[in-house]
Amino acid sequence: MRAVVIERPGGLDQLRLAEVPDPLPAAGEVLIDVAFAGCNWSDVQKRRGVYPDPVSYPAIIGLEVSGRIRAVGAGVRGLAAGDRVAALTGPRMLGGYAERVAVSAEYVMRLPDALPLDVGAAFPVVALTAYHLLRSAHRVRKGEVVLVHSIGGAVGLLLTQIATAFGATVLGTVGAAGKGDRARAFGADLVIDRSREDFVAAALAFTRGRGVDLVVDSLGADVLPRSFDALRPFGRVINIGEAAGYPDFPVRPKLYERSTALAGFELLHAGPGSARWRRGVRYVLSALAAGRLAVPIEGRYPLAEAAEMHRRLEARGVSGKLLLEPASGG
Repeated sequence: MRAVVIERPGGLDQLRLAEVPDPLPAAGEVLIDVAFAGCNWSDVQKRRGVYPDPVSYPAIIGLEVSGRIRAVGAGVRGLAAGDRVAALTGPRMLGGYAERVAVSAEYVMRLPDALPLDVGAAFPVVALTAYHLLRSAHRVRKGEVVLVHSIGGAVGLLLTQIATAFGATVLGTVGAAGKGDRARAFGADLVIDRSREDFVAAALAFTRGRGVDLVVDSLGADVLPRSFDALRPFGRVINIGEAAGYPDFPVRPKLYERSTALAGFELLHAGPGSARWRRGVRYVLSALAAGRLAVPIEGRYPLAEAAEMHRRLEARGVSGKLLLEPASGG
């Protein structure tokens, strides 16, 4: 099969199209003919060699796909050849930038007929991350105020929709003017341009000095420590990444300023295959099929243009998802 292979960490030139052996489904796995593969910031980190968890090279990156099941391994129940599915690519979160991928069955989600395959590859990471941030890592309540950094990105847009569906008020920050338009359309009450405004002052002004209940931070760097200043007493920051750089600050004194809390988040800790995981999948698939949730798709690329897809994501101008389309040729 064809796949995008990274021989060693580095720049865009490391994304190379190659012929590799077809994977075979082991016991408990299914083999998927990939229709679409989602592009995520963690893919960029793995290509660069800066992902927090170890990656062995050469590697095929890609952590979410959609397509049809080609074959099932021994012991798989409830899934069959021909089923339309979406999937995360397993605990190592690799292998999606290819024509076929073998995935453990608990990471596979059957798609409703109403849900197209491109949406099937666009939603798993962002929608399930948003759901579990707001229902597992934190239990969002009606009337709470949630501040989302990088609200114009795909995770931010899903956080906005799910938080407002549960009755919360959503504020957000963006790095440049115009990147918050979709977030406003999806229900955000205030979008703050960090390049021109002090987000702490803006959040405190919006809440009349009280502070927000929850901050979701994907940026790290100097944004993470300042986020505590926007919290109410006993509020919480959940950090989900460090797209702007690794944060380095004295955590304990910062927490004691307002008796606040800092948490991390990793999607797979929601337990693929568990009752908690299934609740999230049911909520997300039902909401997508009914039109209550939307995942904007900003571009589709053949395998040979994976580098262009990464280049566009790294330019930070995307408000939605980018997809690889292995079956499109190229």
